[in-house]
Amino acid sequence: MFKPVLGDQVFCPLCNEYVQLLRVQKAAAVADVNRRTVYRYIEDGSIYSVRIAGKTCRVCARCLLGRQILVGD
Repeated sequence: MFKPVLGDQVFCPLCNEYVQLLRVQKAAAVADVNRRTVYRYIEDGSIYSVRIAGKTCRVCARCLLGRQILVGD
């Protein structure tokens, strides 16, 4: 049976595996980009995100790091 949440990890359909989610501010620091850049990645669909409680957002750490390696932003 498929579970979208496994312990402290969430299934990312882009990575096709269970991953850690990061707050946008932390993701920006890890990727060394502006928070607005992280939101742009979310908008263009290059990283997976989950909206929490209707207003905060978490992003897939693996998508973020994979994007950094592939694109070199």
